[in-house]
Amino acid sequence: MCPLPFPPGDMVAAFGRHLHFKSLEQALCDRHPELADRVIFDDANHLMHLKVTLSGRRSVALAQVRMGYTIVWAVIDPVLDSEPSVWPLDTPDEVLVDALHAVASAHLAGVPVPSPWRWNEGEPSDMTELADLLDARGVPVRRVAAGNGYFPYGPRHSPKLDIVGGRDGSFVEAEFPDAFVRVSLKPALGWLVDVYLAECGAWGRVDLGWNLWRSTRPGPGVPRADASVADVADVLVKGLKAWDVEVQCEPIGRGEPVSVQRRSEWQESLFADETALPASLAEVGVDHGQFVEGPAPRTSQRSPSPRHIADVVLDQLTAFGFGDVEEGDAESPIRSDTFHVEWHDRAKNLSTSEVQRLNGLAAAAGEDAPKRLIVITTAGISRPAAAFADTAKAFVFFVDRAADKLMGLNSRAQEALLPHTQPAERGLEPW
Repeated sequence: MCPLPFPPGDMVAAFGRHLHFKSLEQALCDRHPELADRVIFDDANHLMHLKVTLSGRRSVALAQVRMGYTIVWAVIDPVLDSEPSVWPLDTPDEVLVDALHAVASAHLAGVPVPSPWRWNEGEPSDMTELADLLDARGVPVRRVAAGNGYFPYGPRHSPKLDIVGGRDGSFVEAEFPDAFVRVSLKPALGWLVDVYLAECGAWGRVDLGWNLWRSTRPGPGVPRADASVADVADVLVKGLKAWDVEVQCEPIGRGEPVSVQRRSEWQESLFADETALPASLAEVGVDHGQFVEGPAPRTSQRSPSPRHIADVVLDQLTAFGFGDVEEGDAESPIRSDTFHVEWHDRAKNLSTSEVQRLNGLAAAAGEDAPKRLIVITTAGISRPAAAFADTAKAFVFFVDRAADKLMGLNSRAQEALLPHTQPAERGLEPW
């Protein structure tokens, strides 16, 4: 007797999708029986979608679609210029059918999609609450990222997928008449408010502590326990002029070499050309390349002066929200009452024992209370060392001398960085 042929893989996959859509259909009818007579599962031509009929031939549909190289779930309504609500493939079924129900019910009733679904989120959060408060005060909210983080962008006939998360954390993006604002809630630092000015093409950070209490905090961020969502919304609606934020419109130029008399032995060794960014760090970025073991030399047409590098570091720490850092002397270029700044000029990556040693020096540097550690390094860092730095509430930054830029090497330092993308780079193009 001849064995039965096994069905092709695409046939098995199609049957699996069919069963999944049938289970979604049943879940939608069970969870929202008022829509049961409008629910239709359409699998014509193997283009499966679950839809809720509205009036005439209009409907709201849930389907799997391709965006770039990724297959996602999308809730699509009949409005031409609307954006689909996009969700990962592993989104729970109850979230998908509740999202479909929220959009369909809103169209049937002629009202806006309710929160949190209008923000493409499956449950209420600080971010959806902030978005609701801003929207109620007439501020256009562009994106909310809390638990989902999937957004379409590019041409509408062939959209791509933007996935946010990681260092960006949870955030709300809103558009004011004279500025684009991102409000973030970071796991370690709390609330951060960043402003993008199109005429400058750059981001700046709002001193949220000053705007709330007329008191500048020593480090970036305001803890969630210290400021409510309503407090943050009240600050935002006051507008750009009230925030008194500084945005660097012109790139910082190379500093002139300082005199030999002003250079210390420490400065000469720290900023020598032989120590530079690891090659893999330049290729793949800090998030992956910070843990490589061997640095590779980099050459540049002109080496920055030690004073210039110290100025760049001071300017960027200040821009990040380190409120009490100030210029020091040749031996200690940056001083702070709260933080102890250590300059790591060795070719070898920072190890756990080295970060522990530096953290001990920082603690001992405080007169009345231990200081917290900031490390400025020209090398990388090991994963255990970065984890210890986070536990010690320290900040470890790599200084890229060629680009006049600080990069975060541990989670706290990465959270402190300004946003790295322009707002206009992500969004669906008009038809």
